Amino acid sequence: MIWWLRAHAAVACAAALVACLVVAPMLAASGIPTLALFGGARGSIPIPLVLPVLPVCVLLYGMSRTPRTTDVTAVRNMPRLRAAALALAVAATVVIALLEAAVIDFPLGFAVARNTLGYLGLGLLVRRWTEPRYGPVAVAAVPVLCGLVGLGPGGIPYFWMWPAHPSGSLLAATAALALFGAGLAAEAAHRK
Repeated sequence: MIWWLRAHAAVACAAALVACLVVAPMLAASGIPTLALFGGARGSIPIPLVLPVLPVCVLLYGMSRTPRTTDVTAVRNMPRLRAAALALAVAATVVIALLEAAVIDFPLGFAVARNTLGYLGLGLLVRRWTEPRYGPVAVAAVPVLCGLVGLGPGGIPYFWMWPAHPSGSLLAATAALALFGAGLAAEAAHRK
């Protein structure tokens, strides 16, 4: 098991998640200015909503470090072991983000956890249906595309731009959970 943790960069993944959750409350008042591609509306996306891209890319990198041939020859079910590790990382992220929201009154704590789930689900889906190296690229492209075409009049995000919705958005939480559930199911499935 220690070899598996080393091979999948578990320490780097845990460090990236902790760093994201520590830095997010510090940057709560900061935003990334955006210019809508179709309409010229200016707005900004809070940095804590984009920050989960980094740990998700590190998680996807860690899960892609071993070749697919090792999954076929392994005694244990590697896709399910990876899915369990990802579910554990996400559960820890959600618990810590909710604690931050309650203890230090960080209003975007739930949104950071929600975006971590959504970005990871999207990355796992892209990873499953294409090459593993495209998962982090797709995750990094989501905030850029959302910033370019996702803000409506007055800088208000459209309904489909779930990463920029506020913490209490049921629509964004549903989209993130659906993406994560589909991605986790795709990761747990055997690759033939």
